[in-house]
Amino acid sequence: MAIKIGGMHCAGCVNSIQNYLMELKGIKKCEVNLAAEKATLEFDPSLVDLFVIEETVQEAGYRVVYEKLSIKIGNITDSSDSGKLENRLKQIEGVKNASVNFGNGQVLVEYNQALLSLSDIRQIINRSGYQILSEDLSASAEEMEAKKLKKLFLIGLAFTIPIVIFGYPEYLSFVPLAGTAAAAYIIFACASVVQFVTGSRFYVGAYRIAKMKSANMDTLVITGTTAAYIFSAFNTFPAPSWHNLYYDASSVVITFIILGKYLENKTKGKASSIIRKMLELQPKNTRIKKDGQEFEIPIELLKPGDVIVVRPGEKIPVDSMVLEGHSAVDQSMITGESMPVEKKPGGEVIGGTVNKEGMLVVRASKVGNNTMLAQVVKLVEEAMGRKPPIQRLVDKVAGYFAFIVMGIALATFLTWYVVTPAGAHLVATALIPAVAILVVACPCALGLATPTAVMVGMSKSAQNGVIFKGGEALEMLGKIKVAVFDKTGTLTQGTPQVTDLISLKQITLASESDNGIRNDNNRMLEIAAVAEKNSEHPLAKSIVQKARELGLKIDEPKEFFAVPGRGVDTVYDKNNILVGNAGFMQENDIDVKLVEGSVKTLQDEGKTVVLVALDKELVGIIALLDTPKKSAKGVLQALKKMGILVVMLTGDNERTAKTIAKELAIDEVIANVVPSQKVDVIKKLQQNKKVAMVGDGINDAAALTQADVGIAIGGGSDIAIEAGRVVLIRDDLKDVVAAIEISKKTVSKIKQNLFYAFAYNAVLIPLASLGLLYPALAGLAMVASSVSVTSSSLLLKRWTPPSKR
Repeated sequence: MAIKIGGMHCAGCVNSIQNYLMELKGIKKCEVNLAAEKATLEFDPSLVDLFVIEETVQEAGYRVVYEKLSIKIGNITDSSDSGKLENRLKQIEGVKNASVNFGNGQVLVEYNQALLSLSDIRQIINRSGYQILSEDLSASAEEMEAKKLKKLFLIGLAFTIPIVIFGYPEYLSFVPLAGTAAAAYIIFACASVVQFVTGSRFYVGAYRIAKMKSANMDTLVITGTTAAYIFSAFNTFPAPSWHNLYYDASSVVITFIILGKYLENKTKGKASSIIRKMLELQPKNTRIKKDGQEFEIPIELLKPGDVIVVRPGEKIPVDSMVLEGHSAVDQSMITGESMPVEKKPGGEVIGGTVNKEGMLVVRASKVGNNTMLAQVVKLVEEAMGRKPPIQRLVDKVAGYFAFIVMGIALATFLTWYVVTPAGAHLVATALIPAVAILVVACPCALGLATPTAVMVGMSKSAQNGVIFKGGEALEMLGKIKVAVFDKTGTLTQGTPQVTDLISLKQITLASESDNGIRNDNNRMLEIAAVAEKNSEHPLAKSIVQKARELGLKIDEPKEFFAVPGRGVDTVYDKNNILVGNAGFMQENDIDVKLVEGSVKTLQDEGKTVVLVALDKELVGIIALLDTPKKSAKGVLQALKKMGILVVMLTGDNERTAKTIAKELAIDEVIANVVPSQKVDVIKKLQQNKKVAMVGDGINDAAALTQADVGIAIGGGSDIAIEAGRVVLIRDDLKDVVAAIEISKKTVSKIKQNLFYAFAYNAVLIPLASLGLLYPALAGLAMVASSVSVTSSSLLLKRWTPPSKR
């Protein structure tokens, strides 16, 4: 669950909101992201609901941000229709308010974009039987905030210019009224506007953070600028004392900081732009073919099974299967593949990709939130809300930062007050360094250093076909020292081919007589295929496929039981059929000594051997060969150059495993491991080093979860993808290297940003305390620190992983 929160200014706000929400009964976890302006929550709905959470956020002085959408619809006949649609929209989780006007066909919806997408709303309206004629999405919260900040900056600038012009009569004596009481009163009026109009957001922020018994950037800015303003006002009336007027120390600071917030807002928007770009990939309408005719319909009305026509240059609307036509499809935005991919009948196409050449006729297979594009967007959005461990540490530091700075400022004021000779503008001399400290100290840079880098890093990874499911995985992957690979389907093609069939005896089933029964390999393969028919294992699928290629009859077994990593036990035609490895046969009291020589010979050739038994008697041997992927050797060599130990983990026999390992130059092989033992192997490897597990099947799910980072190949099962903390959209091992490179680069950028933020404060706070930094320049430096950190993160957008160059 996620909610978008407005009004956060720095890391102090983040800490306060997290702590405030965690006090609610039923909240299990709360992570607030300053850059994304979003809170990600885990809570018990039986103890607390979304309404209470939103009320709590508002009580804290912040606001839950809702998007507003205006839609013009057709086919609405009376007020009953409008009432039904309005009620249906209000019942949807994430919709705060909905209004349907029968008179003009106008639908107004206020919704939480973290819970509900524009596409979801379109789908609800279309499926209710109404046609969307037009839609107008109000400016986003970011755009509205940017406009507000720009307006405040222009007001501040307009009133700060007279303050600067009239504030230095000793230098600008030629200016009319310079040095007069009238000029002092003018700059007082101008400074009041800047302080309480342009700076109003800082007072509001300081008030709400004070209510939560905390402090943040707003507290520092308001404490410093208000002190300078009040001191200057006190020395303005009744007669101005020009040497004690420091209105510029408050007004210039506030104006600069507002400018910095505006620039920060724009750069944060750029950091998260990947999500918007992905959402724009799907077309609004598509062309379906029905009864020999073509109709254009909104994409939300598409159903699985609909036949769609996609012409050259058009976007494929949803995940589909090609029925007719040949073309090349640009999948770069989703999978990261640089070259268009050839598509022909029987092939699959991804929604949001672009048909480059010929016309395609496709059948929709996944629509709505089930498409790959929707899943990728969801994963990236969720991941951006999950903090890496380094960010949690920074947030803790930032929580005390404002109090530490105020303590330093007070100590500086008292020190200067004591050491300054009497009569030498005592208060002013002590006040200005203290104000400069309060202004120059910037918790914003600390708060933005990590989330902006994480957002850009995750955007970059998504563009390269790699999805990190959280900041922790992004940080951890670059630290791994051991990479464990499953063999079948990960290092190898995953499509073993049957190479040898060896029948050991005549096969007779219970319902058959001995007469006319063939003693041949096909008969043995036939009963093995019957036993393996319902298995999901790659070897089983290959055996069944071979039987089909030979035109053999594959009946349905009466009973089926799979033993993970060992084999299958089935009943067919009153006969018990066992198909599996030698260990499985021995566990079932079947003698395999007579075939040990044949099995060894086949295994030495790198083949996987499957034994077939009928009614407790061995009847045949099937050998299969699964060749390594072309990219496997190069990927493993690249990992070794990074100092990563490569381990192959497999349930296959040791001889076959070592043959593959030798071909790929793998450091260590762990064979004969059943799925339940894979977790124990990972635990043992984790005793000394950080471990990544790369897999693609159901049998890998537990090991993927146990590893410090589980990397799931996108071509694998849904369970494996769910278990993996990193998901590779393509079935390409090169993306493992790219994922590690992106992790290391992003963490390096985070550390660089944090160094800038800490070094900035470590250098400028002492300078300010020594009176070497005027408040106006301190304000400018504060702006520069926040903008430089976000701009530094944006440089990641230009970077390309070395393995992708």
